[in-house]
Amino acid sequence: MQVILLERVESLGQMGDVVNVKPGYARNFLLPRQKALRATKDNIVYFDGQKKVLEAENLKKKSEAEKVSKKVDGLKIAIIRQASEAGQLYGSVTARDIADGVIEKGFKIDRTQVNMDRNYKLLGRYPVKIYLHP
Repeated sequence: MQVILLERVESLGQMGDVVNVKPGYARNFLLPRQKALRATKDNIVYFDGQKKVLEAENLKKKSEAEKVSKKVDGLKIAIIRQASEAGQLYGSVTARDIADGVIEKGFKIDRTQVNMDRNYKLLGRYPVKIYLHP
């Protein structure tokens, strides 16, 4: 299935690219989250007409994200959990826990913006990446 990307998608391409994706990926992820449009003739004409507006909105969001990233950079959050004597947590720290901690510090983010390679199940300090803008 061919789609037009409305924003940068990590593994696919930049805004405005027409890419081939599997139908399930388009139907279940890209289209509901408004990251892409089906690449029909009508949508291509619509995108060409709206391209400057979309690029202006994208630049505005990017500049806001850069301002927030300077404030968030180096932010430390303490998450309190019960743990065993050996330092093993009873449960794990997830992206939702980290997003809630950042929100308590006064920044507005969503749990989908928190990028974790795994859930943390041991006591310690861990660096976490937060993607504020695609």
